[in-house]
Amino acid sequence: MKVFIITDLEGATGVSGSWEDFNPGGRIHEEAKRMLTSDVNAAVEGLFRGGATEIVVLDGHGAAFSILLEDLDPRVKLIRGKRLSELEGLDSSFDAVVVIGAHAMAGTPSALLCHTLSHETIVNIWLNGELVGEIGLWAAIAGYYNVPIIMVVGDYAATEEAKKLLGDIEVVAVKRATSMYAAECVHPSVARKLIASAAERSLIRLRRGEFKPLKLEPPVELKVEYMLPIHAERIALRSRVIRVDGRTVLYRGENILECMRAIL
Repeated sequence: MKVFIITDLEGATGVSGSWEDFNPGGRIHEEAKRMLTSDVNAAVEGLFRGGATEIVVLDGHGAAFSILLEDLDPRVKLIRGKRLSELEGLDSSFDAVVVIGAHAMAGTPSALLCHTLSHETIVNIWLNGELVGEIGLWAAIAGYYNVPIIMVVGDYAATEEAKKLLGDIEVVAVKRATSMYAAECVHPSVARKLIASAAERSLIRLRRGEFKPLKLEPPVELKVEYMLPIHAERIALRSRVIRVDGRTVLYRGENILECMRAIL
């Protein structure tokens, strides 16, 4: 079985504080990378136990150098660096998607570092009229390729968001927010055991047919509210983009990939 892992940094074990704390140059930047790499390795261990035959990992945070390649399980391949598409490398040859390091969508109460794609430029994103975060966008992209998300690891708010959207998938909450920049965190050794066990279960359940892709019938509508009117103004110059108001643009297309290319 072939598995695609998408990673982010905000939802990794132990990562908290502001972006200045864990992004390059921050006081816990190296620690955060170790924690994310450890979470990924735990998932890889469980997935191979569960029957995976090939695993590809996408470094999905910022400039995409948040995973320590030398410390990563040598059985997997890593996609890193600036990418052209949100789930670069994913296609219909994969059997499942696993999310490691997830955070909740912008505006979520009691959520650590909540945002959607950018905490600096984007306020909200709607997909077919429903407010979504990165988990929702990833699920729609995976669904375009007929691939289900079977497991999400991140902060508690992110795992609750995933279950609300995708149903009874495997989730592991490695921390719970006490405010937007602070969280009660489980110990990394505990997180590793929980993640590995859930990953193994996820593939066992996948073989039983318990997970389904999130499929969107055309037309697909994507609406983005930007922080500043200048962002919407620039996007609205593109073909078929509708400017809803000063900060919001909308696009209707045949699939989620077309829509994201148009206004994100």
